[in-house]
Amino acid sequence: MKFSPSAAIAAAIIYSLLIAFRTHITAYDAVFAAFLPAVSLKSGLRPFIRLLRLNLVILFICATVLIFHNDPSYALLIFLRANLILSANLLLFAPHGSMGIYYGFCGLKFPDRFTVLLFFVIKYTEILGTEYKKMRDSLRIRCFNPGTNLFTYKTFGYLVGMLFVKSMEKAKALHHAMQLRGFRGRLYPFNTHPLSAADGFLALMLIVQAALTIGQIT
Repeated sequence: MKFSPSAAIAAAIIYSLLIAFRTHITAYDAVFAAFLPAVSLKSGLRPFIRLLRLNLVILFICATVLIFHNDPSYALLIFLRANLILSANLLLFAPHGSMGIYYGFCGLKFPDRFTVLLFFVIKYTEILGTEYKKMRDSLRIRCFNPGTNLFTYKTFGYLVGMLFVKSMEKAKALHHAMQLRGFRGRLYPFNTHPLSAADGFLALMLIVQAALTIGQIT
């Protein structure tokens, strides 16, 4: 079951707001997040691998709360809230890729300035990521082993400098390419994603989750 990008964004925002302001997390708050893996089997394990990586940051934050505030209940609350929100968002957007966010905001009829800026941010991030992987692979081929020495610091300095230079070159090339295509501040996406029955089922599950969460508050 694949949801449209606009429905995924709306569901992600609503569910995140429902969980972000909770002071006590119960099993009822995880109904929507637990429903998503059952309908996102085609995404494989990639969303869960990303969630595990993000948990390194979450655990660091929780450890900070434990060390400096000595509040295990608050640290657990942060851990549960963050994992529920991140897992739901990753599973909702996994089938669409990075550009799914752009198509989703276009489907929600956001202003052209916002969607154009979002498009270039996503595209430029992908370009920088590709350039970084190329330079990282070139260092691995040359058997570079980082350490705590001056040579390592110089190498990473050159790496950051070259990444900055290449990013400027890519930005100029992208700017000229858009000028040649007659860009006038608006993009016209060809990949439209109309609402489907799956989006209706997603809205139903979101209504159930909202009723359960609000019912706990009242």
